[in-house]
Amino acid sequence: MLHSQDAEELSNGSDTEISDSEFVEYEHVFAGPEKSLMPELPLEKEVSENDIRSAIEKFAQNFDEVYPTPGPALYMGPLHEAMNDSLLDPDPSKRRPLLLYLHRNNTPSTHLFCKNVLCNGEIINYIESNYLVWAWDCTKDANYQRFLLMLLKHAGPNVTATVVTIPIDEYPQLICLLYDQDQVNAIKVIYNPDDCTSVDEIYMRLLSITERFNSSMEILNDKIQSFSILSSCSWSPPTSQLHILNQQTDEFRNVASYFTNDHWQIICIERIENEIWRTTYQNEKKTIDERLHSTQADWVLFHGCLRTASQEILQRGFHQKIVGIHGTDYGDGFYFSTNPMRSHKYALPDLSRWGERTMLICHVIIGQTHHGHSTMKTNGIQYDSVTDGSEIYVVSSNRQILPEYRVTYKYIS
Repeated sequence: MLHSQDAEELSNGSDTEISDSEFVEYEHVFAGPEKSLMPELPLEKEVSENDIRSAIEKFAQNFDEVYPTPGPALYMGPLHEAMNDSLLDPDPSKRRPLLLYLHRNNTPSTHLFCKNVLCNGEIINYIESNYLVWAWDCTKDANYQRFLLMLLKHAGPNVTATVVTIPIDEYPQLICLLYDQDQVNAIKVIYNPDDCTSVDEIYMRLLSITERFNSSMEILNDKIQSFSILSSCSWSPPTSQLHILNQQTDEFRNVASYFTNDHWQIICIERIENEIWRTTYQNEKKTIDERLHSTQADWVLFHGCLRTASQEILQRGFHQKIVGIHGTDYGDGFYFSTNPMRSHKYALPDLSRWGERTMLICHVIIGQTHHGHSTMKTNGIQYDSVTDGSEIYVVSSNRQILPEYRVTYKYIS
């Protein structure tokens, strides 16, 4: 641990003044609003994951040319991969907070922060031992906007709202992402411009965040060890994205093959994309697979619903508000069927859309199942789902559900 006195000596030993010669010497990299440590990635152009990696590699290269040390090692990949490898690692013992360093090149405070704090040996060692670091240059407006879009897609609206409220002229910023209380949360590490030169302040805040993270992990491990209804508490994933499938693709035909008779008129099939949701589901499946010594714990099942209900699910996940909406004949929970015809009767026509109906195709972890009845409130710790013994399956944990496709159709009787 870095004690206050040690930090004070380190801070006192740093040169907090910026000389004119420094700006002149490195003007090609950090002087002026048009300069950036990262190439511009215009919003109107398609950007691949390799483009993201190349941009971050260029950031690290330029940083190394300017400052006395390279700073903490950066994660060389897209934001969602960094989140998966830090917050959502399948092995809980390997999870770490994700530290986002948001650079803005044309401010003196940025230079001071990089030189005196981010390049400080004690800070580097502590960060690399306890965090994973992902960096982005927000100097150019297009890059700043692209970062916000990535954050919205992968971390959700609450985290994005936290970042958006920070004025751009208060950059640089360190934002820590934690997976806490079943959602991704954001914590500011830099509160004011004075933090840009205070090794002690930044260190103590990082230490506090680490302790909070470790405390939440202890709670998570206790839940896993006690097998408390398989994490049946609700969680709220970030909003899902939809990708319309081309009717000429094999993927479209494979999904449409679930609806075989002439009564089904498929109008649209949309793939549901949500990396955080998928990772959470895969982690839950891994836990149940290991307990059952099987990899066959999940099935493809159908969930018919109103169009508005599907929108709610895509924005908030399967949450307690919709428990019981399909009845409680086999206990409280989220109802699915192996037969799309059985789910069809719950897909009521949307009169505002000319009678179109909506059905979700989901992966659902059935695991160890048990015959259910109407007085059941939760799935006890002996099993993972309940069933009617034929087509219906009910789960109480929304972590056991991963929607893959939304099908819009008409049923011609």
